[in-house]
Amino acid sequence: MRRHTLPVVVALTALVLGGCGIPDESGVTVIGPGPSTGITSGSENTPDQATRTTTSDRTEFVDNYLAAAAGDYDGALDRVKEFMSPEAKSTFKPVTIPRVIRLTEKPLVSPSQPVIELDYELVGTLGRNGVLEPPKEPVEGTYEMTLGTAEDGISLYVLSAPPFLLISDTALNANYVQRTIYFWNTEHSGLVPDVRYMLRDLPIEQVPTTVISWLIEGPAPWLKSVVELLPEGTSLLGKVPAIQDQTLAINLSAQAVPTDNAADALERLRRQLQWSLRPLLPENLALKIGHQETKNYYGTDFFTSNASFRLERSPERFAVYGGKIVRLSGFPHAVEAIPAIPPQANKDIRTAALSTSGTHTYAALVTGSGRGETLRVGATPTASGQDATLRTVSGLPAGLGYPVWAITPNRTAGGAVGLIIGNGGLFSFNPEGGPARPVQVSGAAGKLSAITVAPDGHRVAIVAGGRLYRAVLAVSSDGVSLSEPELLQAPLVTVTAAAFSGEGWLTVAGVGVSKRVAVLDVTIDGALSDPRLDDLGDDTVNYVTAYPANPVNQSPSELGNSDSVSYTTADAAWDALSTAVRIDAADLAQPPGEQPAGTVPTAPLFLN
Repeated sequence: MRRHTLPVVVALTALVLGGCGIPDESGVTVIGPGPSTGITSGSENTPDQATRTTTSDRTEFVDNYLAAAAGDYDGALDRVKEFMSPEAKSTFKPVTIPRVIRLTEKPLVSPSQPVIELDYELVGTLGRNGVLEPPKEPVEGTYEMTLGTAEDGISLYVLSAPPFLLISDTALNANYVQRTIYFWNTEHSGLVPDVRYMLRDLPIEQVPTTVISWLIEGPAPWLKSVVELLPEGTSLLGKVPAIQDQTLAINLSAQAVPTDNAADALERLRRQLQWSLRPLLPENLALKIGHQETKNYYGTDFFTSNASFRLERSPERFAVYGGKIVRLSGFPHAVEAIPAIPPQANKDIRTAALSTSGTHTYAALVTGSGRGETLRVGATPTASGQDATLRTVSGLPAGLGYPVWAITPNRTAGGAVGLIIGNGGLFSFNPEGGPARPVQVSGAAGKLSAITVAPDGHRVAIVAGGRLYRAVLAVSSDGVSLSEPELLQAPLVTVTAAAFSGEGWLTVAGVGVSKRVAVLDVTIDGALSDPRLDDLGDDTVNYVTAYPANPVNQSPSELGNSDSVSYTTADAAWDALSTAVRIDAADLAQPPGEQPAGTVPTAPLFLN
């Protein structure tokens, strides 16, 4: 299996935190270590902050300038001005919030040419609270900066610069770690991850206070409609003391727990805190609310509050072969029957989705082709071992894509929600079948071609018009709704497919600036990327599927993305390992039987 390791500059990270509950933490760049034996002062091996005199090499100088704003938020302006001549300092009055940019061309730097052009695209703005906010619309252009030589004839100055605090995406990667905090969804059925950026050199003793302040301030704007804020008036009383006797002590104001249903609210709060502080969390959380008696929480029972915790180390894998769903060899339960699907219904299948909630197994099958396409769905209690009764979803147009189970509740299948794209539009369905319901998608340019839903059931990524977006899914008595999608600046010219591969990561496919097809891992805000398969020639990837990484199972040296990624092209299915590996009939768990010449496995899928 492909295992991601961090780039050298990323591997310099020391201690980071994350969360764990129903969904777990996934780091943008690094996930922190396990339980700590105590909080020590400072972090080791953090990047040194370059200054104006660090180098006289013009290329390195520009790189250092684009990293100067990365660091302590209040000192960003002074660090950037330190690179400037006295005259430039006096006139430099930038917008205070840093802009994160990705250079689209390597700058031409020459001693004979003082003006340097920076071709860029805007990735987003980085707030004091660690939220990277994507731009409302694509922003591309060219910044100009002018360099001059100091009186010593060696060191350099910035003589003029764009009126912004700029941070390159490489500087973001080098100076920050992805840090996941968690908020309860409004149904109180699970935690929703909220990915932030935390300074690598933030002293360890300040991390709990920073995380709690982020929680009190509230979720990132794009998540606000589907998560619950902490009660108004919640505050941290005093500082979080150093870990002693394997105990992290937190004292919050009385307002942190409302008087109505206080016991349930306290239980949710402590799980939210435990997940948000998980990498730093020792054996015991001592939580005190106002003047009440301190409560102590031990162990890992809070893990169940995060849907990502259910994810297995090795998933069950399937593909469609000769119109039937078949298992792939070398994976769990390879010799068992296909879950939930009656054998007599396993025919004429084009695409499918299988999912489990722990108590129920869900199936969605697209059969036929053209005007004869049909979506059939069903659910069955997992423990019963019985097949589901498959029912038809009516009212769908031709041109059906891959179905996906978005929400799969425990105990009852009644609240389950599935999604499917039909003729470029989005529709929802439930496991009882019946009429499909259109889901309005406003603000995305072009027809939809792909949709993927995170294990938490609310965070969604879509591909429309060759661009990548994120949104949140909400369910009410009025049906399923999708927030206005936010455009993400993935480092691809055209995006063709996407799948959630971790709490903070998407695996996306498309065409890069080199006009070559590539499969990349991209952070949920589009800021950072990690190449998975960077050159697939011109063979378009039309579908990507991933089994998301369980944050509890990840080590500090790994990215928070999946090892299990497959995709399809026009004529084949592939595994995205260290190279592209074709899925052939020989990979099937059972003999393929008699099939027409040229039959190959298609539509790979996991039991998610």
